[in-house]
Amino acid sequence: MGAVAAFAPPGFPPTRSERMVRLYDMAGRVARTDANVLLAGETGTGKRALARAIHDAGPRAAGPFVTITCANLPADLLESELFGHEKGAFTGAHEARRGRFEQAHGGTILIDGVAELAPALQGKLLRVVQERSFERLAGTRTIEVDVRLISSTRSDLESQVAAGRFRGDLFYRLNVVRLDLPSLRERREDIPPLATEMLATIAVKHGRPAPALAPEALELLIRHDWPGNLRELRNVLEAACIASPGDTIPASALAFGAPGANPVGEALRDMMSLSQLEERYIREVLRRTQGRRAEAARILGIKRTTLLEKRKRYGIS
Repeated sequence: MGAVAAFAPPGFPPTRSERMVRLYDMAGRVARTDANVLLAGETGTGKRALARAIHDAGPRAAGPFVTITCANLPADLLESELFGHEKGAFTGAHEARRGRFEQAHGGTILIDGVAELAPALQGKLLRVVQERSFERLAGTRTIEVDVRLISSTRSDLESQVAAGRFRGDLFYRLNVVRLDLPSLRERREDIPPLATEMLATIAVKHGRPAPALAPEALELLIRHDWPGNLRELRNVLEAACIASPGDTIPASALAFGAPGANPVGEALRDMMSLSQLEERYIREVLRRTQGRRAEAARILGIKRTTLLEKRKRYGIS
């Protein structure tokens, strides 16, 4: 499969994946509408870039594109960030402040990690989705907004709804159009053009000519499972580019173990919550044990029934 002519997010090279062709085509169609969009996929698959591309290709392109990441904020602060607050709403609230919904008026808001919303905030978000109105924290004045809503998740929201942790009525409002972004290991044919595109960008950043990948290095890239997806690929290539001053990056310059070797450091770098770190670790253990649950439970130091519960909680198939 060749390049996708109709639509492709900026920074995404032509794809060879049939699945990505279908995804781009659907994204291009939905971009021309004002429908709510739910982006689903693992961390690092490009959900934020796709959300931005949908905004830029739509009728609200001249308006603001505002993002908020739910997993990084406690519930009380998240409510203030989303909906704003009035002066005196809490200790330290010395003046009124607009929330992200007000900031996104006339444009698009991306709620990243929507599965992390507390139940009370899910109810308030449902009202905004239905009525396009809300009150600031400690406020009495109803504020109306005109926004397009894009939400993203790396969790299985259907399982969250079935378990009673996410409101079904909110889920169906958000899930008008759903776009599932495949992991990098599900589109290995795209790794060569992705690597070429990323190396060109990285080289400009570091003020040098773009190096080529030795055949053995490219083969290693294609075989790697990429738990961190596009983000991990970019990190590996940038480190290799720095370590290889010549025209070619050898296989020995590719350090795959670095991102996963220090999970605590990675968690601090990405400002993960404890639940995010636990999910990533469980996924990695299951990957390395090839899905053998008894062995994975032994390594994790938990019962198989506990592992099953955690898999359901995090949507790990």
